[in-house]
Order: sequence, then structure tokens, then C-alpha cells
Amino acid sequence: MAAEGMLSMFDIGIIVVYFIALLVIGYIYSKRQTDEDYLIAERDLGAFSTMMTINATKTGSILMVFTALVYLWGFSAVWYFIGVIAGILLFIPFAMKLKEKSHQYYTLADYFRYNYGRVSAYFASLITIIIVVGFMVINLIAGTKIFVFFTGWPFWISSIIMISIVLFYLILSGYKAVVKTDILQYLAIVFIIIVLGVLLFNGQLIPASEWNIFKADIVTILGFFIIGVLYPFAAPELWQRVYSARGKRELKSGLLWSVIIYAFVAFLLSIVALTVKSTFPGVDPDLALVYGFANLLPSGLLGLSVVLLFGAIMSTIDTGIFTSASAIILDFFDWPKEKTVRYIKGVILLLSLIGFILAILIQDLIIGSYIFVTFIMVVAVVVMSTWIKPRIKQRTLLFGFFIGLIISVAFMIYNLLLGNIQPTIVIVGLIASIIGILIGGLYTLIKRD
Repeated sequence: MAAEGMLSMFDIGIIVVYFIALLVIGYIYSKRQTDEDYLIAERDLGAFSTMMTINATKTGSILMVFTALVYLWGFSAVWYFIGVIAGILLFIPFAMKLKEKSHQYYTLADYFRYNYGRVSAYFASLITIIIVVGFMVINLIAGTKIFVFFTGWPFWISSIIMISIVLFYLILSGYKAVVKTDILQYLAIVFIIIVLGVLLFNGQLIPASEWNIFKADIVTILGFFIIGVLYPFAAPELWQRVYSARGKRELKSGLLWSVIIYAFVAFLLSIVALTVKSTFPGVDPDLALVYGFANLLPSGLLGLSVVLLFGAIMSTIDTGIFTSASAIILDFFDWPKEKTVRYIKGVILLLSLIGFILAILIQDLIIGSYIFVTFIMVVAVVVMSTWIKPRIKQRTLLFGFFIGLIISVAFMIYNLLLGNIQPTIVIVGLIASIIGILIGGLYTLIKRD
């Protein structure tokens, strides 16, 4: 469905200016920064910066994935957003407790290392690395598909362009660049999606039946909702935002405002997705949003809409690469900060190459999303267990990690072989992890007796 020549010179100019702005930001913030700046932005983010970077990292490829889900499940897909909003609200009291000790934390696994032991930290790190790399790959697929759609270039060339732009500012400035580019990108996202929502919406285009929030079966709806609710507890990039906030007041304000604005953007995106589906019912779900923009928007606004997509996607790609690279070095090696920063930059290059290869191999947004989101269930259940019972034993947590991981992977492979990956796969991951925690708790009691 490549549509070469669809962008006007004005559209291309807008996109080029946006890319240049990202590169300039990376260069500016690379000057005179400390190692702590590179790693965690000196733990000095205010409420506004915290809110912007949280929402920017939560948006990403979900713009295209959600539209694709709307094609498959109708308005029922909005249960994912409802779940995320509920999940963030539930996460806030946990985040407040987390912030009290976070002066020595850099990654999600550090929470386990300092409270429950090194082995549980290794498990947490391994699974979160899979999660973050996975979502980086999904966003790289989404961004690359946009390039392919508008240029007709081969997938691999378009993917190299995407990853190269992110690498430039990420290697120069690290976490500080992630935060600053997130702010620019989310401002663009909010502004443009408001304009798109107003311009595209026409109540007569959307049949009343499409607004049925219970159109999907109850198990699918439950799957969407559970993914959203548990996501914050297993999202290492969100935990980094907790660590980097200036204080508990800034963190709480940032999280609350992120919920309000996220809900508003989710509603507008729902309008856009339903409008596109009603107007072009037969297109490829993965490219539905891009196809709708290309055919419904005039020159100029089309360029802005592409900037919206790139902004959302690239803010998640850079976060994914940096968070996973940080986890690999910080969680498994105890080096001085200068050496840590140097090796993180090397791992960033390696992960970018791995992400590029996986994106070429998968090339499917929906399947990729279902695969990697399953791992979120495993980490989230274990994290929530520590919140419910702070003095839980490391042995219990290890059972939760191990059994949840083994059963989830086995069920995933089985469904892949059948070619039947569905959102209900997350329920298996959830139940398997809970069973693992229960078995671990029982085993711990027996050993103690």
C-alpha cells in the first residue's frame, strides 16, 4: 500500500524541520552534562516535565495499534485506555512509597536488589529488558511502516533512517535527551491530535453501532482492561520517571495530570480511529491510521499528522533503547559512573541493531504487541505482591517469576504455531504468575516449618 509522492513539498518540509529539531536538542543537551544527567537527569524533573515524559512514552505506537484494534474489535478497544487510567491511579500510592527510597535506584530491578535480593533482581531485569526491547521493536515497526507508506522505500532502509535519528541524540545526551525530546514530541502530539479530532469528526460518518463499548466478547474486554491496569507496575520507563522526579509532590502532580491529559487524548484518538474505520473499512488495520490521514487531510495538515505519529513513536523508541541499555549495564555490572555511561552507549548501538533485525522479522504490529505485553503480566504480579506484602520472601518472588515466565512463553509458542495470538493471552500470563506466587508462598512456609 505504499503511496509514493503523496506528501507535498510543504509536508516534507515540516517533517524535516521536526527531525532537525530533535537532532539540535540532542546536541545542545550533550554539552557540559554530568554522568548523573546522562543516567537519570540529576533526579530534578518538575511536575510538568514528569507528566509530559510519562505520557509521551505511553503513547508511541499505541496510536496505530489502537486504530488497528478498533478495526478488529470496534470501540471495545477503548478498554485498554480505561485500564491504563485506572492503573496509573492505582500506581500513585505505590509510586509515593517507591519515591521514598529511590535516591539509590536507577532501574526497576534496583527495587528488587535492595529489598529482596540479587537473584530476584536478575529475574526482574531480564524480563523487563524483554518488555522494553519488545516495545521498542513494535514502535520501530510502526515508524518504519509510515516511511514505507509515504516513500515506497524498502522496509529495511526506512527502518535504518528511523533508528539512526534516535541514535544520534540518544548517544549524545542519554536520559536528559529522552526527557527533553519527550516534551517537544508530546506537545506536538497533543496539539495535532486536537486539530485532527476537530477536523475529522463528523457524527454522521460513525454509525451508532460502532460506539458499542461492549462489542467484543467479555474475555477480550477483560484482556484489554487487565493489560492497562497492570502496565504501570511493570513499565521500567515509568519507574525511571518516578526516580527522576524532584520530589513526591512533583511526582504526584505529574502522575495525576498525566491521567487527565491521557484520558482526553484517548477520547480524541477514539474519534479519529472510528472515523477512519467508518470511512475506509477495508484497509490493512496496521496502516489504517496513516491511510486515513493521507486521504482525509489537506497538504500541511498531512505533514503535521505525520509529525504526530513520528513524535509519539520516536519518544517510545528512544525510551525503550535507553531503558533497556541502562538495565543491562546497571543491573548486571557494578562499575563507576564514567565507565557505566561509556558502556551504556555501546549497548545502545547493539540494541538498536537487534531491534532493527527483529523489526524486519516481525513486521506485524498486532502480533508483536500481544507477544511482548504478556511479559508485563509476570512482572506486574510480582511487583504487586511486594506491595501487598512488603516482607515477602525472595524465594516466593522467584517462583512467581519462573512459573509465570515458563507458562507464558509455552502458551505463546503454542498459539504462534496455531497462528492464533489474541489479547486473551495476557490472562494466561496473569494466572500463571499468581499461581507461581501462591506455590512459592506455600513452599516458603513448608521450608520454614
